Amino acid sequence: MRTIVLLIVTLVTPCFAQAVTRVACIGDSITYGTGLSNRATQAYPARLQALLGEDYEVRNFGNPGRGIYLHTRRGNTMRGFRHMPEHRAALAWQPDIVICNLGINDCGAFLKTEDERPGTFQNEYLALLNDYAALPTKPKLYVWGKLAPLAPGQTFYRSPEPFLMQAEIAAAARRANATTIDMETPLLPLLLKHFPDHIHPDAEASAVIAETVAKALAPAPEPPAATAARPANHTGWATPWPAAPVAIPADIAGRCETWVCAGQSNMFWTLGRCAGADTEAAATAKHDIRLWDFVTGQWRRITPANAKEWSALAVSFAIRRAEATGKPIALLLVDVGGAPAEAFLPASVMASVDANGKPRYPWLLRILTNRKPLEQNEDFPESWVKTVYADRQDCESRGWRVGVLWDLGLARLLGLPLTGVLWYQGESNASTALGGQAEKPLPEPYMEETIRATVETLQGIAGDKAPVLMVGLPVMNRPWAPYRALQKKVCDETGTIYLDTFSRGLGTPDNVHPPEKRPFAELASEAATSALKAVNQAHEH
Repeated sequence: MRTIVLLIVTLVTPCFAQAVTRVACIGDSITYGTGLSNRATQAYPARLQALLGEDYEVRNFGNPGRGIYLHTRRGNTMRGFRHMPEHRAALAWQPDIVICNLGINDCGAFLKTEDERPGTFQNEYLALLNDYAALPTKPKLYVWGKLAPLAPGQTFYRSPEPFLMQAEIAAAARRANATTIDMETPLLPLLLKHFPDHIHPDAEASAVIAETVAKALAPAPEPPAATAARPANHTGWATPWPAAPVAIPADIAGRCETWVCAGQSNMFWTLGRCAGADTEAAATAKHDIRLWDFVTGQWRRITPANAKEWSALAVSFAIRRAEATGKPIALLLVDVGGAPAEAFLPASVMASVDANGKPRYPWLLRILTNRKPLEQNEDFPESWVKTVYADRQDCESRGWRVGVLWDLGLARLLGLPLTGVLWYQGESNASTALGGQAEKPLPEPYMEETIRATVETLQGIAGDKAPVLMVGLPVMNRPWAPYRALQKKVCDETGTIYLDTFSRGLGTPDNVHPPEKRPFAELASEAATSALKAVNQAHEH
């Protein structure tokens, strides 16, 4: 009998032991730890182990020089990680969490391969992730959606490929239900001093990688309360990339008009600072107007008590739309004073190429691949943004990062059923004054690129049927005529609706912020009515 009892104890005891969470770090030389004096302690998986503690077991399955493509070679061996013994070993270990860093070694093949085999990179990345998703442990998958940056001197430093590749990685991650990690942003400040061979991080940068991964694995923080006030200085920009997607409030979904309202200070300008504020605020009581803003990530109902705190143009536009349709109005607000177009644009647009592999937006590509914040970026020509706005207390202290408002704002709106987009931006891309000289228009090729890339971005959010309304720069004693002409030209060529505020006499000659936004909102609502009528007629036919 004693033997039987001991046997039962022996069999049962392991069931009470706390299981260790297995973390597999798969990847290339950065995961492996190439260039570090002691990769056993300095490679990011080793540092991650120290951060996570004894409840985790982290293993390094890195293999230098490996990538995604299965058909390309590195010397005499195949490049694809799925060919490697590390891949087989990681699968055999049956991890609970997988952290994947692959892609940068596919530079040089990406554009050519994508041209010859559409979708190859994304599909082969998805196949890799699916190998792990199919394991009995059903591991959580994490992907470096934004890769570690390349430093000046590295072969592909100025190439569009890493940026285009990242869009494909993010798409593969969505398809695999994997979580993306932004490894670019935390490493950019270390780029010049802590990447000694221009591609591999040193011990300090490796520690930052481990910290970034550890934060990604941590439980998500509680969302702010629904009544949270929007910080006046936009300190909420620290939201991790990518921020959470947005859903339309359930009680009005499917029966409301939904409008993205985005731009710089004339979109951000609050109703309380405008003429007629009391009348407009009072009018909100008659309508069901909801507003979401990217800083707090919260919805609130606009009422006479809070209307003056929010965008005058967006609120007035919502009132006009509600009067015209009798429907609830949902506003999605992505607005920051002084923001240049480059802050709103995704890398996939700025780095896009034509069928011959030539950049579609060469000036924007130079700005993007420069890798510096806009106020330090030699390729970015707007001196006011660089020398004045960046020093203001209400500007993000870390400077203007290319694509920051795409990452934290517009990207979260993809896939929503939108009625349309209202865009009021351009002052920060229209003219400049250098060294005390008179203000003059920026180079026309640059201005046209910013407008075209903006339209492409907004139409990508809006979809095929939702109209995009672009507010033309209004009356003011500034050299904006060339920019207005390019706005109208691009709008005419792309099916975007140009709101000709100048011909209507809207604006104030000596004030960049017209003190009354209602006339702008009325013009926009009239254009929206006409555009939506045309869309409905086309749909009926």
